[in-house]
Amino acid sequence: MPKVVIIADDLTGANATGVLIARQGYKAATLLDSGDYSEEKHKEFDVISITTDSRAIEAKRAYTRVKDIVNIFKDKDVRLISKRIDSTVRGNIGAEIDAVLDTLDNDEIVIMVPAFPSSERVAIGGFLMVDSIPLEQTDVAKDPKTPIRTSFVPKLVEDQSKYDIATISLDKVLKGDKAVTDEILKHKKNNKRIIIIDATTDKDIETIARASKNSKLNIVAADPGPFTSALTKELLGEAKLSPGKKIMLTIGSVTNLTRRQIEYFKLKYDPLLVFVNCEKLVYEESRKEEIDRVVNYLIDNLDAYSAIGVITTNEEKEVLDLRQIAKDVNVSEDDISQRISTGLAIITRTVMDKTENKIGGLYTSGGDVTVAVSHVLSAVGIEVKDEILPLAVYGRIIEGKYPNTPIVTKGGLVGEEDALIRCVDYLHTKISNDYNKN
Repeated sequence: MPKVVIIADDLTGANATGVLIARQGYKAATLLDSGDYSEEKHKEFDVISITTDSRAIEAKRAYTRVKDIVNIFKDKDVRLISKRIDSTVRGNIGAEIDAVLDTLDNDEIVIMVPAFPSSERVAIGGFLMVDSIPLEQTDVAKDPKTPIRTSFVPKLVEDQSKYDIATISLDKVLKGDKAVTDEILKHKKNNKRIIIIDATTDKDIETIARASKNSKLNIVAADPGPFTSALTKELLGEAKLSPGKKIMLTIGSVTNLTRRQIEYFKLKYDPLLVFVNCEKLVYEESRKEEIDRVVNYLIDNLDAYSAIGVITTNEEKEVLDLRQIAKDVNVSEDDISQRISTGLAIITRTVMDKTENKIGGLYTSGGDVTVAVSHVLSAVGIEVKDEILPLAVYGRIIEGKYPNTPIVTKGGLVGEEDALIRCVDYLHTKISNDYNKN
């Protein structure tokens, strides 16, 4: 029996929400029709997404399709039902939410969080903004099937639903989960069944998820995916990630752009990134000690993170003067660079060796580092599969100690501030399920 059931009005939305939860370590599947569901055949899945293909149909038909799905699961041991909504609030949102509430009829309330920060959708004062532009001024307003005439989400839902709605503004969210919980309970006491909440960041959404759980109410999620994912984590706890779910980042690039990309990445992923003292990797007497320090720290803290790795600078003043070091040691600059890259590669391999295949994908930044990692893993090359963005490539390791391991390689001067996020998102998608071999 699934722990989470997602009802989406199209296939893309069903997949998009399911994969957000799959990245946490839960097993997810999307079904094309509710009639395809079998409690016995699909018992291995924690999350079932079902598409109703109802975005552009008449509201009464959309209501019936959603109602039929809810009836399948209403008396089962399901922890969360999510009514997945479009990230630009198109479709029969009100009718489909009504279908969920009418069918469950157990005093549930809907928490609606229309924001999808990583896709540049934020909600402020009830208004949905897409890349800083009001929704009604974007191309979605011209959608031939489901045009949107307003950016004000409460008005849109109010016009479509029979239930009373309430809103919680961003200033309450920024005060923390207790303030949001208090607001939710207040609105519940006033018989509001749909509560629409502002959010501008993933952290805001996590706050709302904690508040929803702490309210101890029967919650139905309505959102484009991030809130359902965050609430799943709150309700079910940390999933035990299967082998092959974690990503190891080996970042040798020391450019200012790389540092900005790392900082941007930290805002979304909260990774475990350990600073490596590269100067210690240069000298034989300090090399092993530094490698052991970094490896042990990563392994000791591995379980709490989905993305771990090593970086070589936090700020520009930490960049080594390779010319001066080479002169002091009486070797070439290239030799110094190779010692550092090889040291980083040895850290990568040692972590992989000691963690029983928990590392399912690699990200390398800097050409020398990519070559060193390949050599240390005894790989003969990389089978190139796809281009994530210009000069950022996805592939699989050929032969060696870890054949077929997914890897993304990127240059240090490649991409915008979100480039690292895009690369790791892509890699997570590729390894989120054990049976994914593409």
